[in-house]
Amino acid sequence: MSTFKERLLIEKEELNEKIEKLDLFMNSENFQKIEPIQMSLLNTQIGAMKTYCQILIERIAWLKD
Repeated sequence: MSTFKERLLIEKEELNEKIEKLDLFMNSENFQKIEPIQMSLLNTQIGAMKTYCQILIERIAWLKD
């Protein structure tokens, strides 16, 4: 059975993968082909994802081993 800290580490890693994939898309030519509202929403989404990731990092740092 995994510990709470291990679950948080897995969650952070999965989130990092999603951020990387979205970042790749946002830096591709295909991103320029979508509607402006979708561009705006994705910019907001990636910002929220990065904030969420930072929160996970802080939570992990505060946990005792």
